Amino acid sequence: MDKNFVLGIEIGGTFIRAGLVDRSFESFEFFKEKTSVLFEYQTIQDALKSFIRNYLARHFQGRLPAAISVGFPSAVDKTRRVVMSTPNIKGLDNLPVADILEEAFNIPTFVNRDVNFLVLYDMHTNKLEHNAIVLGFYIGTGFGNAVSINGKLLLGKNGAAAELGHIPAFGQTQPCGCGNRGCIEHFASGNYLVQLQQERFPDTDIQDMFLCHRDKPELINFVDYLSLPIATEINIFD
Repeated sequence: MDKNFVLGIEIGGTFIRAGLVDRSFESFEFFKEKTSVLFEYQTIQDALKSFIRNYLARHFQGRLPAAISVGFPSAVDKTRRVVMSTPNIKGLDNLPVADILEEAFNIPTFVNRDVNFLVLYDMHTNKLEHNAIVLGFYIGTGFGNAVSINGKLLLGKNGAAAELGHIPAFGQTQPCGCGNRGCIEHFASGNYLVQLQQERFPDTDIQDMFLCHRDKPELINFVDYLSLPIATEINIFD
């Protein structure tokens, strides 16, 4: 075991990313793969164990790090050991990920919402740890949100606080992967931006859409949809 490194993994709706992180928070041996490829032929728990074994064999000479830390685009229970609900990835509901990986590798495993890890990183990088309130908004496959109050993450009663993408948009009834209807994430997310690109701007790479079409009503409306939950939360937390 090498106690100087932690293996960090982020499982997104589109990509799975991994990297070794040392005690100075520098990352090494970064790796990325499509999530759909990883989970195509195995159960999620078997695929995740295989991914970790293969990563350590290729990038860490088969050694074990001091710990494993995994972020999910999910609601995670308050113990931070069980992934409760994942709207954008099938098979990731009520999964005791920490128990599964600790049994497989015999090293500590930490599980959290991906955006909680992101806001902790941003707070560390920008020296915001001592700020009274920090709000993080992350537009990935969905719409991620994390809240820190006096340096501590807001978890909520059951561990699922700050699921801002799943507040209802007035008058909307489209089904959402979370099981509800009309969630703001349906209109304010990377998924929706991909849909816009495919339907309205098929000849423009998604990374160039705002460069080439920023005055188009569709993109102006997209930014408006993003602003609604963000402005709401800013007002709630003053």
